[in-house]
Amino acid sequence: MSINDHFQIGLMRHPPVQIPAGMCYGHSDIPLRNGWEQYVSIPEGFAIDQIYTSPLSRCLKLARAIALQYQIPYQEDRRLIELNFGLWEGKKWDEIPKEFIDAWAENPWDWQIPEGETGRLLLARVIEIWHEIKKKGQNILIVSHGGPLRLLRQIALEKSIELLGPLPDFGRIELFTFSKHALDKQQIACNE
Repeated sequence: MSINDHFQIGLMRHPPVQIPAGMCYGHSDIPLRNGWEQYVSIPEGFAIDQIYTSPLSRCLKLARAIALQYQIPYQEDRRLIELNFGLWEGKKWDEIPKEFIDAWAENPWDWQIPEGETGRLLLARVIEIWHEIKKKGQNILIVSHGGPLRLLRQIALEKSIELLGPLPDFGRIELFTFSKHALDKQQIACNE
């Protein structure tokens, strides 16, 4: 197969943000720390056709800078926003009642964070955009948040999906290569 028979999707988490350690944030629009510009680069050989980004400024600012530097179109998409932590947003994790955190950790797929969303809702929107992007068969960079990227990585690797666990590194691009001849939908299973 030739190089034109393949395409790549890159997953990139936004750079570090200006927030006190131990703070819960998801849908909150938190600014980037100084020095974020060092992340405005893409791996050599990754010829991006388009960027998809969360509209929150910590992702959008980076996506716009990459788009400008490399002359790439970008598109904002709300499905790439982090999990909505509802009433937990902006609170320190140790200020949230332990019984709530325990209940969420025990059933992260279906336990609804007060005025927030369930893990299953996050997964549904991430799966939807993944299939839409993958179907294009183009080289695409996705700039998003730890939660959605953790799920997207597992989907790309065709692994069973775990909602909780290690997050991707800030500002790092992980590339996945796919064959244009195998664009059928993946079967995605959740570990519950």
